[in-house]
Amino acid sequence: MSVPTEKRQGSLFAVSVLGAALFQSAADRYRVFREKILPCLWAVREQLAALYCADNGRPAIEPVLALGVTLLQFMEKVPDRKAQENLRLHLGWKYALDVELGYAGVDHSSLGKFRDRLLAGGAARIGFDALLQGLRAAGLVRARGKQRLDSTHVLGAVAKMGRLEVVRETIRLVLRHLCRVGVHHQLGSWAVWHERYVDSQIAWHRLNPAGLKEKSEQAGCDALELIKWLRLQPAALRESDQALLLQRVFLEQYELGSDEQPQRRPTEASGVVQNPHDPEVQWATKDLAKTTQWEGYKVQIAETVAADGQPKPKGEPTEQFITEVTTTEAIASDLDGRRRLEQNQEERGQGVADELYVDAAYVTDDTLAEAREHGRELIGPARPSANAAGSSLFAADAFDVDIAKRTAICPAGHESRQCSRLENHHTGHVDYRFEWAGLCATCALQKQCTTSRSGRRMVVVGEHHDLLQQRRRDMQTDEFQRLLLRRNAIEGTISEFTRGGGRRSRYRGLAKTALANYFQGAAVNAHRWIRLMQWHKEQEPIEQAA
Repeated sequence: MSVPTEKRQGSLFAVSVLGAALFQSAADRYRVFREKILPCLWAVREQLAALYCADNGRPAIEPVLALGVTLLQFMEKVPDRKAQENLRLHLGWKYALDVELGYAGVDHSSLGKFRDRLLAGGAARIGFDALLQGLRAAGLVRARGKQRLDSTHVLGAVAKMGRLEVVRETIRLVLRHLCRVGVHHQLGSWAVWHERYVDSQIAWHRLNPAGLKEKSEQAGCDALELIKWLRLQPAALRESDQALLLQRVFLEQYELGSDEQPQRRPTEASGVVQNPHDPEVQWATKDLAKTTQWEGYKVQIAETVAADGQPKPKGEPTEQFITEVTTTEAIASDLDGRRRLEQNQEERGQGVADELYVDAAYVTDDTLAEAREHGRELIGPARPSANAAGSSLFAADAFDVDIAKRTAICPAGHESRQCSRLENHHTGHVDYRFEWAGLCATCALQKQCTTSRSGRRMVVVGEHHDLLQQRRRDMQTDEFQRLLLRRNAIEGTISEFTRGGGRRSRYRGLAKTALANYFQGAAVNAHRWIRLMQWHKEQEPIEQAA
């Protein structure tokens, strides 16, 4: 499709003219959207136009209008069909987007095609960046500065499936694909498999363990036979998405026994397919106790922090805005997520924060050393030491370690007699091991220090353990506790993000989920900007009276 001719000239039939009386209040949210946010979207029209053919094909709908509609539907939590209806009937939407009163709107499928065009052109975050640029121009967001960071989980837009269900559903998808391309008649077992996987529905709650085992073995044998048949077919069929997915699922769920028959793997590995309708959805948990577990994705969210670090008085809207939304795989660590987020910030001109407030998931000896090397502050609590073999024994924190001097003093006051440098040649990771040799044998605190047969205690710490040690000591001070309070507001931002629709992805696939999260972040920023402008308008009469 070709890009339409840009039309910025006002019309006598626009809602801004015919319905101006309805939006007289300067604090009206649709008026604020039109005055503050719509110009930000028009500022990126040239980038949007680059996604279309210049002069070939049927003219598309105005890309700025499509971008504005998409942003509004995330702000008001409406699906495509409702967004289409609002654009046609809602005076507020018409006024905010500056369209004529009689504008008939667009087909709802155009919004999906517009999102696909954004993804294909690498412009998934264009709406988020447009708003962020507007906030920078208004002086509400500045590069680097102080920021806070946290992550939350995003549920996939698919149903939860058992392991056997995943295998059977994957086989069904392959069979349906073979039927669509017209080669199903070449399968000798087509009739049996079609009845088994396409036509039949299994009452899972009625199957006993023996029945489930039989179904699993049957699905494994059928999947293997289907894979062997596909490998003999032309590349277009052999390398189709459905065929490759079947091979992946089979290898994740089965292994070949000595008799070359598939046997179900006892456990699942990390990152396996949880639902064939979205193979990128992964199972993950936040802790070893599995108190929070989900199937989907993870999103890292960073926002600004006030220069003085003080919270706003009650009733006054926040002036802090989201600066980055980075979507990752569910099993990606927060450390990896932070690395990706900061890389995105650097590429987009926001820059890495000079002061970053985080929780314990982001604080390690390596991240503290990296922050010090670049002249930045990483402010967050460190996890308790896990070196001790039991809760009653002295943890590594009880030892005064000086990496530079290669010494360590134990709780009894003895200085270590030996220090060994341990380097992993594959990863480059460096540890130091401290030993006290014969001093442990006559120490009065030996039983509180070690339960080893040798009666000797060894302490192994990282290359930058002294930074971690200092952080744990800082955590005991009132000043550091006050600093940590500046991180707390990110919890409210994540709550706003998830309540607005960010908890469950609207779409399937990591790329589409990332696009949705960028629009969700833009919606949060738009709400905050509108509320801030409304509050300033409300304060004008009060300030004038004073």
